[in-house]
Amino acid sequence: MGILSIDLLITLQILPVFFSNCLFLALYDSVILLKHVVLLLSRSKSTRGEWRRMLTSEGLRCVWKSFLLDAYKQVKLGEDAPNSSVVCVSSPEGGHSCGNGVREKTADGVLQLPAFSKLVEEFSSVADFLLVYIDEAHPSDGWAVPGGSSLSLEVKKHRNQEDRCAAAHQLLERFSLPPQCQVVADCMDNNANVAYGVAFERVCIVQRQKIAYLGGKGPFCYNLQEVRHWLEKNFSKR
Repeated sequence: MGILSIDLLITLQILPVFFSNCLFLALYDSVILLKHVVLLLSRSKSTRGEWRRMLTSEGLRCVWKSFLLDAYKQVKLGEDAPNSSVVCVSSPEGGHSCGNGVREKTADGVLQLPAFSKLVEEFSSVADFLLVYIDEAHPSDGWAVPGGSSLSLEVKKHRNQEDRCAAAHQLLERFSLPPQCQVVADCMDNNANVAYGVAFERVCIVQRQKIAYLGGKGPFCYNLQEVRHWLEKNFSKR
């Protein structure tokens, strides 16, 4: 089968889930718009500020790109873990070499950080944890999410490595992560993102340089409970 045929097959496989994501964004926008109209009619002060749609041309490009990254990812369950180049942001305290929890993330994952932090605290005696900050999913000057959330981060598109590392530091300042978890930033060529097909977030467990667990594509298939079950099954908590 030629390269063109493979690309066509992958495109046909992506289209159904891509359109389902578009439908979700359309429904989300409809609900937010309805809420906005109701508040406007009630003359509520909560309506002040710009209403941002999620179903935009830039948003669709980001979603499509995320599915392409997932389809063409290098990482495979049971095979060697890609050794991507990253830039150190923070160093861990302690740690062991028996396993690595590799979490590549964007701003999409901030709601999951408390649960991830709990995993680090409970299993850091049997596994090393690494959080990789990748290309921002919802930059404030791009496909931005509706503001107002206490968990939202105002991060612009990364123009250079300094911007990306600064955004990672902003994440650390905003959310307290256990010291056992090392935080790094993907390089500007996005080699870690491409290798692991992260966009928007993904969890991998590396054991003896092999991918022992390969999590689903975030945000909808990002499942920390599965990670917990894997760790509990393979390593008793100490």
